[in-house]
Amino acid sequence: MASMCFAKFESLPKTGKPTDTEWTVLAAVVESDEKEGICKVVSLGCGTKCIGKSKLCERGLILNDSHAEVMARRSLLRYFYKEIKKAMNTAKEKQSIFTWCEKRRKLYLKTGITYHFLSTQTPCGDACIKTSSNHSQEYHEPKAKKLKTTNECDSDNSLGDLVYTGAKLLDPQYKDCMEQSMGAMRTKPGKGERTLSMSCSDKLAKWQVMGIQGALIAALLAEPIYLKSMTFYGNNSSLECLERAIWQRFIKDSVFNHSIYRLHKPEIRRDIASEFLYKQVPNKKPSPNGLAWCDIELKDKPYEVSVNGKRQGIISKKLHSPEASLKISKFHLFSEFLDILKVKPILLETFGLAIESVEKLNYLKAKCLSETYQTAWLEAKTKYFKQWSKKPENLIKFYTNKIIIDDE
Repeated sequence: MASMCFAKFESLPKTGKPTDTEWTVLAAVVESDEKEGICKVVSLGCGTKCIGKSKLCERGLILNDSHAEVMARRSLLRYFYKEIKKAMNTAKEKQSIFTWCEKRRKLYLKTGITYHFLSTQTPCGDACIKTSSNHSQEYHEPKAKKLKTTNECDSDNSLGDLVYTGAKLLDPQYKDCMEQSMGAMRTKPGKGERTLSMSCSDKLAKWQVMGIQGALIAALLAEPIYLKSMTFYGNNSSLECLERAIWQRFIKDSVFNHSIYRLHKPEIRRDIASEFLYKQVPNKKPSPNGLAWCDIELKDKPYEVSVNGKRQGIISKKLHSPEASLKISKFHLFSEFLDILKVKPILLETFGLAIESVEKLNYLKAKCLSETYQTAWLEAKTKYFKQWSKKPENLIKFYTNKIIIDDE
């Protein structure tokens, strides 16, 4: 899979890629179709940046989190939307990875299709913390270890037998948010203002419970989509710590029982043989750019470059417009969801909506259409994700049109 993903990265335009003096992290998702015997890269992301909470956009136009893992996953969502549209088009439905069930009014992922995640670096947060003692049960009652930390979650952040993270603790029981406690929820590392974005370790863990498709697409699917395997590259990654961060830290808690959602346990691998050309090395600085690509038609512009959460190369007068926003932003992915509601009237009936009310649907209300997902997520937060950061409602109640609509 590594050679396939690295080759895809090399095939992309040079625009936005790291220079000889820069490094970045690459993450990708590979789709395997056992029935057709096809394996291909369907999404790819690069990046190491995240914006502070004061720079968050109330219209969903700016990417809050541009870490590679998130860029790859958001690109995957864009790919899913294109495939959903194919499934709902009689002329293209056979080309889609999804099938539409008229009776249940839901989409199903075709049998034999699985997804595999890879990253060229250990995800920031809990997966970065390890000790050479390797006590398998240590994460049950973690003891806080305090170290001088940096603000980047680098594989080089090691001191003696402990590798540490700059990601910041959320639990108020810790007096120092930089304490190196295993199994705890954290927000992203950063030198400046604190971000509201959860660490990549925590986000990967959430996807193992709630699926990688998110709340909006969950409203259209009969069941969640889980990653079958996850592969991480680099000499300093620890299989034990990766497993702890992604699912094992939750087995000590009360069982999460749900009819559809569950604590999924993907196959987790380390690969120290494959090497990414732009991996982090001393004397190189992180690339300021984020990269996003997904397997869609060229006319839809599958490759995007971001700077500070927006599209690269936008003129100043359009800086705060949808044109400056990446296609993987909340704004545009929400627009894709609304487009699907418009072309499939039976969905409007399912959700109790009229066609004229679609444009009056804000992002938060749309996410709540997936009642099963929201009920499961509420329970999962109670059981597994107690300290998950909550974004202010003004950041998630936006519309895709410019008209300010009274919620009343």
